[in-house]
Amino acid sequence: MAGLAARVAAWQRRMGGTPGPFGGSGEASDGSPVKVELFLNGAWVDITSLVMTRSGSEKIHITRGQGDEAGQTERSVCRFQLNNRNGYFSPRNPTSPYYGQLGRNTPLRVHVPNPSDGGKLYRFWGEISNWPTKWDISGSDIWVEVDAAGILRRLAQGAAPTHSVLYTAITDPGFESLLAYWPCEDISGSISIASALTNGSTMTISGYPNLAYYNDFGSSELLPDMTDATFSGGVQGYLTTTPAQTRFLLSIPPDGVTDGKVICALIMKSSSVTTWELVYNTGGTLTLRVLDSAGVTVSGGVSAFGDVRGKRLRVSIELQQNGGNIDCAVRYLEVTSTTATSATGTVAGKTMARITDIKMAPAPVSGGVSRGLDFSTLGHVTLQNAITSMTDLGERLDPSGETAGARIQRICAEEGIPFDGVGDLSDTVRMGSQAKKKPVDLISEATEADLGVLSENLTVFGLGYRVRTNLYNQDPALTLSYSANQLAENLTPVDDDQFTRNDITVTRQDGDTAHQALTTGAMGTADPPTGIGIYGESVTLNVESDSTLADQASWRLHMGTVDEARYPQVSVNLAHPTFTANQALKTAVLRLRQGDRVVITNPPAWLPPDDISLIVLGLAETIDHFEHRITLNCAPASPYEVGVLDSGDHGRLDTAGAELAAAVDSSSTSISVSTTSGPAWTTDTADMPFDVRAGGEVMRVTAVSGSSSPQTFTVTRSVNGIVKSHSAGTDLSLANPTVIAL
Repeated sequence: MAGLAARVAAWQRRMGGTPGPFGGSGEASDGSPVKVELFLNGAWVDITSLVMTRSGSEKIHITRGQGDEAGQTERSVCRFQLNNRNGYFSPRNPTSPYYGQLGRNTPLRVHVPNPSDGGKLYRFWGEISNWPTKWDISGSDIWVEVDAAGILRRLAQGAAPTHSVLYTAITDPGFESLLAYWPCEDISGSISIASALTNGSTMTISGYPNLAYYNDFGSSELLPDMTDATFSGGVQGYLTTTPAQTRFLLSIPPDGVTDGKVICALIMKSSSVTTWELVYNTGGTLTLRVLDSAGVTVSGGVSAFGDVRGKRLRVSIELQQNGGNIDCAVRYLEVTSTTATSATGTVAGKTMARITDIKMAPAPVSGGVSRGLDFSTLGHVTLQNAITSMTDLGERLDPSGETAGARIQRICAEEGIPFDGVGDLSDTVRMGSQAKKKPVDLISEATEADLGVLSENLTVFGLGYRVRTNLYNQDPALTLSYSANQLAENLTPVDDDQFTRNDITVTRQDGDTAHQALTTGAMGTADPPTGIGIYGESVTLNVESDSTLADQASWRLHMGTVDEARYPQVSVNLAHPTFTANQALKTAVLRLRQGDRVVITNPPAWLPPDDISLIVLGLAETIDHFEHRITLNCAPASPYEVGVLDSGDHGRLDTAGAELAAAVDSSSTSISVSTTSGPAWTTDTADMPFDVRAGGEVMRVTAVSGSSSPQTFTVTRSVNGIVKSHSAGTDLSLANPTVIAL
């Protein structure tokens, strides 16, 4: 009996005297069937009836997004307990129906029905990395503590790549018919140039190259200066001798190099044509010269064309047998362009043979000019027996200048991560070069530069990115009424300095620095009571150009000097009759995404009368048999109300300073306004009406008379529900001044 009593006591302690919240169908008390599913043996399996959401903290807990304004998007987390009395969720239990199917990173998803159409609305999509089994002292209560995480957890575990972007682009999965590849990224002091192919031979070095010197190709590690050097590499035997294509990166200084310098020589195993020399000519042009075994020039080839001086190029030499002739072409593509410059030619009556050697910057076969390329750089030399597009590397040829949104999308595609973009991915900040970092770190770097919203996808195990410009001037995705009791907890306004930043320094990686500070006003750097003192922040960004740094600093200063109360959290309970009786409102809550705008109307009388406008940064969610509570982590939405040309709401510029020239009582509809700094107020009737704010009261201006200060405003009072007397000297400004966006 003592053992039975212990088991009963344990059961009551664990269960709180209540049955499980979900029946076999997973029906919660608010009528919403929550579903918890595992992906096992190629199919989604419903395990809802085994989820234990009991008394105390034993509920389904979900968090995702940002925890606060200063944070970054964290991995989403889903925690709950699974009934394991039958041993179903012990991975190595051979009697479990799931034996051999449970393991590290087992996929998990949680969803509820869409109240509007009955479809699925996912609350979590992630993986379970381990299956810790626990039990009480009686052995009658056995459970598994599930701690699942979104995709960011696994991405954070990965290692940084060992090779440059361009090296990886060429070798993984590998160019078509790649016969030889020398990256030329060898470190200073190397005695040869390594091949990137397991069966490839090294290039020998003649002369004295300055290895690991040049860094202006954003997709590559440092490349050599070839002022006094030649690289020579042999090519392994291959069967298909036509076509043949050699490509490499090239940078020749703006002043050019010595006339007749050979940039690249292809040695062919043939009795009639043995050498193809790409030659630099005075004026920056290129010529493809063809020689026989005696070093005598053969007619044909490619005549002088183009101008390669002072450019970062990818160069291509292409050879193709065409009947009894050899067609040849030379092309070069600036790494920031998608249009190549080309010239073609024909060598009549000759037959292609296998290329046996490639020489970079050799002395000409015919003599007269020394080896090397004065103050020039080359690298990433490839040989293929296929002709491919000059743009086959896409953005990986030079990621510098790629937009943040496009970079995140590309990295996800390269890593096989499902991706969902919200907004125009091309309307984002332009990035700098791409370093050897983990994919998740590169994505975070782009997010930090653009200041958009990174999220974990809720419809698949992947990522999403919402561009910053998509956050601007949003209509509310959800409107809640305080007076209608639609909130589950009281609002907690916070007037603090936790996220205040009024002195910003922004530095570009390997670049310049810009500084912006707010020196006047209530949020300025002056000591109290004139201002609040200095709140500094320094940020280093990987952006394309120094010219963008001032704008970056200004926008971050704007974000850090919001002069209003914060409402860090807003909570609702979807099991409350307010939502069970209003399916549209419930759907709006369930559809909220990070970055959406939420408005709370009719705040209590002891708070400012204006609607509370917030941006959703993240959320915490709990589900049990009594409630479905969602707590939104929020930040003020006002910084994202930005200027729009020819817009009545977002197209007005404020003066630099204005105040009431005379006292105003609570009923006056005519006020006198002095401009203390900046231009006078508009008198054009086409610009009316507009709203101004003085002493917390919003007034609607319907007419302005007088061309110089002071001016007379005709106003409608109490636009925001506040009407009172104001003394002379009270500051007056636009109620919704225009902000210039980043």
